[in-house]
Amino acid sequence: MYMLEVDHLKIWDRVTGRILVLDSSFRLRQGECLAIVGESGSGKSLSCRAVMRLNQSGLRQSGRIVLNGVNLSELPEKEMRKMRGRRICMIMQNGMRAFDPSRPVGAHLHETLAVHYQWSRGEMTDLLIQAMKSVGLKDPLTVMSRYPHELSGGMLQRVMIALAIVLAPDIIIADEPTTALDAITQFEVVEQFVQLRSRIGCSMIFVSHDLGVVNRIADEVLVMKDGEIVERGKTRDIFAGAQHPYTRYLVSSNLALNRHFMKLMGGDSVAEG
Repeated sequence: MYMLEVDHLKIWDRVTGRILVLDSSFRLRQGECLAIVGESGSGKSLSCRAVMRLNQSGLRQSGRIVLNGVNLSELPEKEMRKMRGRRICMIMQNGMRAFDPSRPVGAHLHETLAVHYQWSRGEMTDLLIQAMKSVGLKDPLTVMSRYPHELSGGMLQRVMIALAIVLAPDIIIADEPTTALDAITQFEVVEQFVQLRSRIGCSMIFVSHDLGVVNRIADEVLVMKDGEIVERGKTRDIFAGAQHPYTRYLVSSNLALNRHFMKLMGGDSVAEG
């Protein structure tokens, strides 16, 4: 049983006619994590925003996108807004962009929950406090009173993960959620995503160019280059025996970076051990 089916997705620029994503199809099963990898401009983020129907107005898309039997491509915008957050939730690369800079973070959280649930403000606050504590945010009420610019990138990502815990969507799309974070915070946030998936039993699409992160979290990998899917398969198979030259390049580059990092941290003996 597939939670999400994307068939023959095509995205192009309305003015120039330039094709940005060409005939992409993929499936996502219940409880599965699918990673979409590729360099900048490969079409991975565009594909995810197309699923949410959140690409900018200058872009057009065609194809069939079905979530639990509902064709999202045919939904009126009013109905699509009800799907976003409650049924399918997106956690973006830059946490700052997810929040209104002129309002405290808590205002955004309460407003989002009010769209989908008939809870009282007190009930919402209690659930948010529990969720924020579960992702390692201390003093949640203080965090909710802060403006986005007063929180670090890692804290904003944790806030969005906490919101996803309360919303409990069927699918979470994480679009390069660790890119702007330092190495230690990146590791901590990835672990929070692993726990999030386990906690609410959701399916996940994890967009990243970091294959180390992908290897930790994904069941299957889909590789994109220049708007096309060039390879797909189980994560272990992709890392052990990639078939496409581009995928082999990505894997070998990641291994080289890891070896270099290990040498910096502990010397050749550590890197070779």
